[in-house]
Amino acid sequence: MPVLLLAGGGCATVATVHPREAADIGSASRGSALEASLARPGQVTFQRVAFARWTGGRGAFIDRDDPRTAAVPKGDEEATIYAYVIDHPRFGRYLIDGGVSRALEPRLNPLMRRALQDLNVRIDRSIAEWLAAQTPPRAVFLTHLHFDHVGGVLDLADGTPVYVGAGDAEERNLMHRLTGRPADIALSGKGALREWTFTPDPDGVFAGVIDVFGDGSVWAISLPGHSPGSTGYLINAVDGPKLVTGDAVSTRLGWEQGMPQPLPASARAAAEASAAALRRFVAARPGVEVFLGHQSRTGQSD
Repeated sequence: MPVLLLAGGGCATVATVHPREAADIGSASRGSALEASLARPGQVTFQRVAFARWTGGRGAFIDRDDPRTAAVPKGDEEATIYAYVIDHPRFGRYLIDGGVSRALEPRLNPLMRRALQDLNVRIDRSIAEWLAAQTPPRAVFLTHLHFDHVGGVLDLADGTPVYVGAGDAEERNLMHRLTGRPADIALSGKGALREWTFTPDPDGVFAGVIDVFGDGSVWAISLPGHSPGSTGYLINAVDGPKLVTGDAVSTRLGWEQGMPQPLPASARAAAEASAAALRRFVAARPGVEVFLGHQSRTGQSD
């Protein structure tokens, strides 16, 4: 969802009151180890699934107060809510991000329901509908706790583990109070959030990296800025490496033209550093396929 709606500035309350604990999988590593893993054959299968779409003005995605955006014409952007399915031959199935749930909207407060109507949100499928013909995931790896990345977790079985970057549950801003903490609704019954324990990357490739399964097949990447615990994921898939950016870069305007997001002043430097690190990494490794937070890159199809 556009950052102005769900990550606005100001200080009021926490993003979620859900309990938290340290992740029980994954170990801190370094950028050079991540890079070396790409030289090995991939062993994980990867699939992107589109769950819903909405239409928002470009000012919800780029900072119209920044002079760098002046040349971008006014207009709307079409955005998609995705989740990603990874199947590991030893450890099983996992989701990256949560898709959507049709059961969530009736439980939201009036302001949040009105926001969804204004954005013309169209649900293609819910997680519950998708699960009807699928093996359920063993856990969910979130890119961050904003509503449009966590909402479908509501449809998963109680007790499904949910992993997220440290700091996201403590995010403080006015919009989280006004929208009624939708993340808490989605996370009901899922147990404590399991927070990735990032440490500074000694190689400086990213802010931090975690080898999720200990075999170089899936990496969690610390990308603070869009949210305090914003996390990307690099998957060494059988058909080539895939980079899921989350909303560290959500649109083609952000990736191709480097347009800054509308964020509180305190988050802007971190957000731009995270986006720049992603672009440098991919520029040096053109074989990595990039999956932006809410749009396909040129040539990709949903």
